[in-house]
Amino acid sequence: MNDAAEDLRHRLLARARTLPEPDAVSLIVARKPCGIANARAAAILARSGIGFHFHDGVLELDDEGLDFAGRSARLHQAAQRLQQEGMVQSWRNEQLEVRAQPDQPALATIDRCAVRVLGITTYSVHLNGFLPDGQLLVALRSARKRVDPGLWDNLAGGMISAGESLEAALAREAHEEAGIELAHLPITAGSRFPVRRPIGEGILAEVVHVFDVELPAGIRVQNLDGEVERFEARRVADVLAGIELGEFTVEAALASLDALQRRGWHPPVS
Repeated sequence: MNDAAEDLRHRLLARARTLPEPDAVSLIVARKPCGIANARAAAILARSGIGFHFHDGVLELDDEGLDFAGRSARLHQAAQRLQQEGMVQSWRNEQLEVRAQPDQPALATIDRCAVRVLGITTYSVHLNGFLPDGQLLVALRSARKRVDPGLWDNLAGGMISAGESLEAALAREAHEEAGIELAHLPITAGSRFPVRRPIGEGILAEVVHVFDVELPAGIRVQNLDGEVERFEARRVADVLAGIELGEFTVEAALASLDALQRRGWHPPVS
């Protein structure tokens, strides 16, 4: 990758790893830091009577003696209370794992609706789609998306649900977002990188797992879940230009650069 693209990657990493707000509150689950909560959300849970203590800038779940199911039940109550108080939007009916570190066992689960306001780290897959001529097939996010509406994204991507493998999440997202089946297509695993940036409802903290797929000539893609407005084939130079202009989400931009770096891409000689 050339110097300009490498400089772009470093600037994106700076945007992807911002510091918490000064009044942010550390969320403790099973005596381990598992999130960075919105201060108002922390105050709501501290006075909720459902088992949270707020002290010294820390919101701690009172889970002494509780197992995985018990902690999950208490976090379920927390998500419900935050919804009642208008801190989160619609209930998602999708459980996500709560971990202190990416490679440590899950401590509990919580509904997807509450993870951003509590700054809980989520886990996702992003799929770069390469056409035979070297172009990338990219997706325009729906204007109805809660996060980064109307920005460009990778071919497919999304969160990994509780108990779901990377491979299962990737196959599900590819089907839902692009209408393609990955079973017989060449897939390459890329890097894993963390993101932590502020969004409207709190903090987007995520560990992104990157994959590439080699798409056959003439493939037809179709969004099935309403989260994509349209798809577009773009030359590498056009993708990089779009990233530079802020047309892509931070996560999609970093996932694209990861693939290009692994492929040893160099700009064409003028």
